[in-house]
Amino acid sequence: MPKVSAEHREARRRQILDAAWICFARNGFHKTSMPDVFAEAGLSAGAVYRYFAGKEALITAIAEVSTRQLVDILDAHLAAPRLAPPEELLPAVVEDLTALGAGTAPAPMALQVWSEMMRDHQLAGAVADMLGAIQERLTELCRRYQAAGVLDAGLDPADTARVLIALLQGWIIQWNTMGLAAHQQIRAGVRALVTRQRASGEGG
Repeated sequence: MPKVSAEHREARRRQILDAAWICFARNGFHKTSMPDVFAEAGLSAGAVYRYFAGKEALITAIAEVSTRQLVDILDAHLAAPRLAPPEELLPAVVEDLTALGAGTAPAPMALQVWSEMMRDHQLAGAVADMLGAIQERLTELCRRYQAAGVLDAGLDPADTARVLIALLQGWIIQWNTMGLAAHQQIRAGVRALVTRQRASGEGG
């Protein structure tokens, strides 16, 4: 039997994940069956099970991929020659996520992952490192904003990063569930918050 290359294995794994992503986006985690994934991928049950033990393994892999996307986007912004101000950066991050979804609402799979993590503690543990990586990137962004005088130097950058995460999550939820893109409103709101706390810090 000819040896299967690493490239072939990765391509087949990607094929299965892409099929699972389509099925999960269409019917949700719990209404999707493994036969649905077999059919979408155009593969036999044995071919799929060679790479993933079952639906839970697929969900975990999808969760890791969707979380990794946000980490990669934040890394790109951190590496940019010019660090955009918060009121520009948060909309840019969401727009980058939207581009990954071919123009649909940003990160629709993230909502399913967040919900499933409340029920499946094993899944929550599997993506904990990635979630920690998001926290680390946003904390570094806050430190840079403080160094540039954009944020009050007295703020805890890790705590401020959690607020930014909450803003991103809230925006993603509103866009996916209520169709509220509201880019200009988000920009204005973040700008007002940053300006208010900076003025408060200078006044103190």
